[in-house]
Amino acid sequence: MNLLMVEMRRALHRRLVRVLVVLALVAIVIAGFVEFFASVGLDVVALQAKDGHDPAVMTDWWIAGSGDGVLSVSAFLLLMGGLIGGASVVGAEWRAGTISTVLTWEPRRLRLHAARVGSAGLLAAVIALALQVVFLLAFLPSVLAHGTTVGADGEWALSLAGALARVSLLTATAAVLGCAIATLGRNTAAAIVVAWGWLAIGEGLVRGLLPEYSQWLVGENATVVLTWAGLDSRDATSFSPVTAGAVLAVYTVSFAVLSAALFQRRDVAGT
Repeated sequence: MNLLMVEMRRALHRRLVRVLVVLALVAIVIAGFVEFFASVGLDVVALQAKDGHDPAVMTDWWIAGSGDGVLSVSAFLLLMGGLIGGASVVGAEWRAGTISTVLTWEPRRLRLHAARVGSAGLLAAVIALALQVVFLLAFLPSVLAHGTTVGADGEWALSLAGALARVSLLTATAAVLGCAIATLGRNTAAAIVVAWGWLAIGEGLVRGLLPEYSQWLVGENATVVLTWAGLDSRDATSFSPVTAGAVLAVYTVSFAVLSAALFQRRDVAGT
């Protein structure tokens, strides 16, 4: 537990992690001000006609079962931030050549790697949850002054809470994957390029050429978990939300174990 706390403090001191959080907060403040002034003088019909879903209408924050809503915008950005932040926790150390110094302090590599991956996942989940709450609260003045809370009952609040939790878990998954891939590549940029190259190009090719296997893709399963609904289409079907979550967990654990095995055997004398 002590090593986990140390790694969490070290991760929070990474410049890139702090920059990502500050950028997110600045974007949230700007979004709140823009929405407040953009919603002046509009009724609910005009607000929803403007963009389809408007933050001044509280029930548009999250629409259960569809994945639509204001929160889905933040989900994609948080997953990107989680991947980059998780990769930087490891990649920056390899790039700076300080990994051998760290191992003189904690020579048990597997223990160090487990603490590092665990701290990245925990921090990503906590930061993602906090940023989502701040993001939604930034639109509260617009709701109270110009919008409406009609339909925001207990059932809706429960579905919103579930969405917040799932986005936080998906962000933690992205951070752990970023940390593991950066360990394999010994570089932050390598982890980002590999991950997004696969998501943008590799998975796109699978969807186009082998749609019957698309239910195994990371993007499809992440979307199923986020929306908590299937993605059945004419060409392919998707797993259930629980199975999709299990598939993502298997991928994440596999990368974490593979990176741990490589880190255990890697020669760090030259770094």
